[in-house]
Amino acid sequence: MKVTKFLEFVEKDFDAVKSFHIKDELNTKIWEEDKSMKEDVREKLLTISQDFYNTTSLNVEIDDITLTGSLANFNWSEKYSDFDLHIIIDFEKVNSDTKLVKKFTDSAKNLWNKSYDLYVNGFEVEVYIQDIKEPHRSSGVYSVLNSKWNIEPVKVDFIPDEMDIKEKAKGIMMLVDDLEDEIDKYDYNEYKKRVKKLWDKIKNYRKSGLESESGEYSLKNLVFKLLRRNGYIERILDLRKESYEKQF
Repeated sequence: MKVTKFLEFVEKDFDAVKSFHIKDELNTKIWEEDKSMKEDVREKLLTISQDFYNTTSLNVEIDDITLTGSLANFNWSEKYSDFDLHIIIDFEKVNSDTKLVKKFTDSAKNLWNKSYDLYVNGFEVEVYIQDIKEPHRSSGVYSVLNSKWNIEPVKVDFIPDEMDIKEKAKGIMMLVDDLEDEIDKYDYNEYKKRVKKLWDKIKNYRKSGLESESGEYSLKNLVFKLLRRNGYIERILDLRKESYEKQF
């Protein structure tokens, strides 16, 4: 059965691998020749960030608003990249229970991102509230608030091993497919544990890749990005909801 499934994947499941190749320059829809952000883009991102933050009713000062991810680097993609906006605040100034603040800000982020499909120059805008003490690994971070690079990206000499990425991703994709097939086999609590076990495995897999010497260009991180871009991450996140609905 598993061998059959392994052969069932079609080429479109792996189209995103091509997007991992390094570009010669930053995206010209966003950046000027001197690597400063285009002013019209900056103004729109600041407006979206402030409008989102106002919906949270948080009254602590914003320390920074940053752009990170592929659009702040040389590994951007016209098809898959989005604006990864981080609004940085000190969670302790909100409440000493920073875990509770994290849950609140994540809920606010999810509600906003699901409620609005916002695009700037053809790229979707995703917002996130980040604790000032939260570690964030990225080789490109631009302060939209202060119009300067916090971490300026450097073009690296990197060629992704497309075959290796595909083969590693197939193993995880098979596990997701198996879970989908088993949705009627277990009760909700047992099924929820199985979904969580797989999700934790994938998150830890990516985390170890980001913490390695290769960082965001590590095989493990690129496998995760492929799963996100071909829809498998979303399918995992949908499984608990589907199981609960079927139970009732």
